[in-house]
Amino acid sequence: MTVRVIAFDAFGTLFDLGGLAPRVRDTFGEAGDEVLAGFLARLVPWSWHATAAGRYRPFPEMAALALSSAGLEQGVELSDASAAELASGLGSLPAFPDAEGALVDLEARGLSLAVLSNGTSDGLRRLVEAGGLGPRFARLLAADEVGRFKPAPEVYAMAPRAFGVEAGEVVLVSGNDWDVAGAAQYGLKTAWIARGRPVTRALGIEPDAVAEELADLPEALRVAGLL
Repeated sequence: MTVRVIAFDAFGTLFDLGGLAPRVRDTFGEAGDEVLAGFLARLVPWSWHATAAGRYRPFPEMAALALSSAGLEQGVELSDASAAELASGLGSLPAFPDAEGALVDLEARGLSLAVLSNGTSDGLRRLVEAGGLGPRFARLLAADEVGRFKPAPEVYAMAPRAFGVEAGEVVLVSGNDWDVAGAAQYGLKTAWIARGRPVTRALGIEPDAVAEELADLPEALRVAGLL
């Protein structure tokens, strides 16, 4: 089946979560790195919990809650307003330096490009515009449209539905192995951005393609027979 759509995860795939570090350090001082690590350790598992419990809350709210909890772990209590302001930094994360080049290459091959993210529609719009990537995407697909987080199948279903194609004509590109596993179980093709990490086969599932960096993605997709 010919691939027609490439859908990218946003956080940690196109955009560097490390860009949140300066804001966290400014708020927490010496404990900033520990708070950031605690935040990242909470955010995704909490989104799974919310989906399993049927208690969806928009991604910025989940991020603020995770930051507050990580702060408490280090003995610092944030007000709700401070946590929300700090979480708003997710809307201005830097794009990885090779992101635009990879998108331009794929677009030139006649592929439709999308973002498929746990974020909100408004948040994704701000994020891709701030990162200078907005013009590259035909669609921005956010979890708030279905009120569930990845790896719920309703999230992955948005990509083929948005473009009127079969699931197997979409490649989900992610730097998260659990995201690759979720997409594959729904029926999407998958590509993993390794960034120095070994393939770990979450749930025993191998990605269809592996690229070290985004710049390597077009060639990795070609070698895998997806282009």
